[in-house]
Amino acid sequence: ATAISELAIFNDNRYHQAEIPGVNGITNARSVARLYASLIDDLDNGKQKRLLNEEIMKKATTSNTPDNEIDRIRGYSNSFAMGFQTSDDDLKTFGSGTFGHEGAGGSIVFAAPDKSLAFAYTVNQYGVKKNRQEISPRTQAIIKHIARLIDDNHIR
Repeated sequence: ATAISELAIFNDNRYHQAEIPGVNGITNARSVARLYASLIDDLDNGKQKRLLNEEIMKKATTSNTPDNEIDRIRGYSNSFAMGFQTSDDDLKTFGSGTFGHEGAGGSIVFAAPDKSLAFAYTVNQYGVKKNRQEISPRTQAIIKHIARLIDDNHIR
C-alpha cells in the first residue's frame, strides 16, 4: 500500500482524539483562518497585534524546495517554505506572496497579503483521488469564486 492510501486513518475517531503535533491538525475553518490572518495583519482594529513581522514572514514564505523536486510522500512536485506551501496553482490568482497549506481531503488554508485575505475551508472526511492528495473540486470552485468576488469588487 502507498503512504497516501494509508491516510484513511484520518477518518478514524481515535485519530481525531489523539494529539499528534505536526500531523493531525483537527480544527475548524474560522480558527485557522484567524491564525493566518494574524500572520499578515493586526486583528480586531489593532487590539491583537500581528504575530510575525514582515522580515520573518518573508523568510517563512520563501520557497526552500529545489525547483520541480518530487515530494516523497505525495509523489508530485510541491514547493514548501518554512512550514507553508508556496506553489499551489489554484492560489496564484491571489498574488505572488500567497502562502498556505493544503490539508487532508480538500481542506485548505491560505493567506494572500496582497488582497488582505486569509481563508480556510475544512472538511469532515479525508478523501483520496487518483492515489494522491489534491484540492477537491469543491474547494477549487470556492477559491475561484472568492477570486472572482475580489476582482469584481476591485479589492486592492
